[in-house]
Amino acid sequence: MRLGAVLNRKVRGGLIMDLDQIFKRIGIDRDYSTMEMSDLSVDLQGWGSTHPIFAIVIQAQKPLIVVEVGTWKGASVIHMAKIASKLGLATKFICVDTWLGSNVTLWISDEYRKMLMLRHGYPTMFRQFIRNITGEGVADSVFPLPMTSSAAYHLLKRLSVFPDVTYIDAGHEEEEVYRDLALYYDLLKPGGVIFGDDYMQPWPGVIAAVNRFCAEKRVLLNSGTGKFMFKKPD
Repeated sequence: MRLGAVLNRKVRGGLIMDLDQIFKRIGIDRDYSTMEMSDLSVDLQGWGSTHPIFAIVIQAQKPLIVVEVGTWKGASVIHMAKIASKLGLATKFICVDTWLGSNVTLWISDEYRKMLMLRHGYPTMFRQFIRNITGEGVADSVFPLPMTSSAAYHLLKRLSVFPDVTYIDAGHEEEEVYRDLALYYDLLKPGGVIFGDDYMQPWPGVIAAVNRFCAEKRVLLNSGTGKFMFKKPD
């Protein structure tokens, strides 16, 4: 079935939770004024970060909260934030990533490894992400959560932060993808949408995990041009 064909918006009441206060509670105040970034320029390199599915999902769901699992340099969340802004939405975006490189390709490839910005063998590309979200004017709506996807799930659940939409693009091995789908499906509000990247032959682990998970949950899988999407029942 065509991507977006079965998305029906459900209007949800209630207040938008104060994520600023929640994040300050765990020590993330998002004040980047003293971060040294003078050596960096905006770099929106990514993969499929402006795919039509982002506009389809954001427009259909009109989410209050989006969780992105796997962010890299932030190109896709920047794109989503701009879509939400054009629609007049007050959407908040939580970006879950270690910014350490989520799969072996990023370390084995000479080209991609440079993007990790290794210093003494340790990645420092988080600065590039911050440079991008500040340079593109979306930092007020973006909330970085620098931890593993499983740790972030448990933290968000403990803090009662439940997204309307989740975008999955972190580890690409079958067991990693399946775990992320299971955790963030549990966290997702009823009627919410999970969608993700790399549903294509070069990444068989993604295809296998998504197919297995959707079959087990008996949810309708929509896929096409490298992306996947499904909706949690109301």
